[in-house]
Order: sequence, then structure tokens, then C-alpha cells
Amino acid sequence: MKKAKFLLFAALACVGALAFAGGGNFAGDAACADCHEVGASFQKSFHSTYFKQGDEFRCEACHGSGQQHVEEGDPAMIAGPGNAMKLDKNCLACHNTAFHGLKEQHVVEFGVGCGDCHTIHQPAYKGSLEKDDLCLDCHMEIKAKMNLPSHHPVREGKMACTDCHAFDGSEAMLAERINEDCLECHAHYKGPFVFEHDPVAEDCGICHDPHGSVANNLLKANEPFICLQCHQMHFHTAVPGYEGSFTPPNHTERGPYTSTLTGGKSGFLTKCTQCHTQVHGSDLPSEAISAYGRALTR
Repeated sequence: MKKAKFLLFAALACVGALAFAGGGNFAGDAACADCHEVGASFQKSFHSTYFKQGDEFRCEACHGSGQQHVEEGDPAMIAGPGNAMKLDKNCLACHNTAFHGLKEQHVVEFGVGCGDCHTIHQPAYKGSLEKDDLCLDCHMEIKAKMNLPSHHPVREGKMACTDCHAFDGSEAMLAERINEDCLECHAHYKGPFVFEHDPVAEDCGICHDPHGSVANNLLKANEPFICLQCHQMHFHTAVPGYEGSFTPPNHTERGPYTSTLTGGKSGFLTKCTQCHTQVHGSDLPSEAISAYGRALTR
């Protein structure tokens, strides 16, 4: 946090020199206030605090010369919402680090400007000038998923979109392998394991929807349907159940039990993880002979 604030003020230190270097006639803040009600919040913002030394020209330090705009009333005559491209250029004159790189997909492909994500006049105590629903104002489908029963705690304020997605001007908004992002938090699934589950090693997104799901643990579907997308129905489901009472031969103290003809099918078609508990990988061989130790049961 301290480093971020230092970088912000370091960037702001060049604003005055760059903004006023262009010359032109300046109207002063009083002229701006005749039409624009910025509000008291701006008085406590990062930009306002820095420009206290040039108190009467704080607005034009970022918006550029405003005299012609005042005289003609044309929004295109000043850098602002009516001339967003010019305003973004003024922002990037100081905030020209890779974090605000113009090759970023949002800017180049979708034409998103600085003001679409940042509230420039926001008080400093609110942080990095990002809007409250920064990403979700545009990504409505993702916002809907985050309201499903199983979701990452973004809406609870314990995570942010930027914990997984990069906005640093790079080509990729995610790590080259999505697992690299997931395993930063879920390190206990990282491995390497002696017995690996192939889709887990390839891409967490094969089974999980990171933004939200109806199924538990962000699974794209409930068990056993999520498993049956790749695996055939378990062989136990084809074996007729035994009807009547029985006692387990190896654990007689646990019986007797009552079974039905459909008992086996119900048991093995409910949740695969009742037996295959280590679906992310294991270092211990399974007890099933037919699986050659690879059944991920322990």
C-alpha cells in the first residue's frame, strides 16, 4: 500500500509541468465552478491535494486550457467527458507506466477510457480511484455468476477481480496457464503427485467455473455428471444389488446390513468422491487391483 501511494504521488509530481507546458489561456477554477459542481469530495482527492500549490488552476492542470471552452461552451474545446480521448492522453502523460499501457485490450479493442474505470475526483481515503463496481459494470454475465450459491468471495469484499486478472497492459489478462493463478491460493492441490488426475494438471477450468456455479465447490455440474463427461459409468453400477440382510465378512462387528437390488446403483451413482476422495491427485496407490493404483482413493 505504501509503495502504491509513493508511485501515485511520484506520477502526480509531473502533472503540473506537463499540463501547463502546452501553453494556452487558463480560465481558473472559479470559472469552472460557475458551471461544474465537482463537490467537496474533490477537495480531499489525490489530484486536488497535490495541486494546492497552484490552487486557482487545479482543474486545468488535468483538463488543459479552458478559456476557449468557457467562451464558446463547446465540450470539444477541453479535455473531459465530451473529449475523452484528449483527457485520456492527459492522464497518460503522467501515468505512463506499463500498468496503464495503451496496448491493453480494454483500451485498444473496446475503447474503454480512464474515466470508465476511475473516479478521478474521488477522495484519497477511498484508495486507488477505482469505481466500486469497476469490472462488473460491463461484465454483467460474470456479475450474475457471482450471485450463484458457490462463488469466490468477491461480492463479500474478500477478493477482487485483479487478484486473478492482470490489467498491466500485457497481451494476456490471465496467466499463460490458468492453474498458475488458481494454485497461488490453492497451493495444496499443486503437486506434483505420483498419481495425477490429467484434467487437473491441464486446466482447473475443465471442472470448475471460477466466477460462480450452482454446484458446490464451483463445479460446472454436480456429481456424478461432472465425472461422467469424461469417464464411463462405473462398473459397479452394472452389478445387481443383493436383496436382504448381510454381514461384511472382514468386519463382522459392523453388520448386519440391509441391501436392496438397486442399492449398489444408488451408492455408486450418487457421488464418485465417496470412494475417489483425492480427485486432485495422490501420492498413495489405491487398493483397487484393476486400477493399478491409479484410482485416487487415498
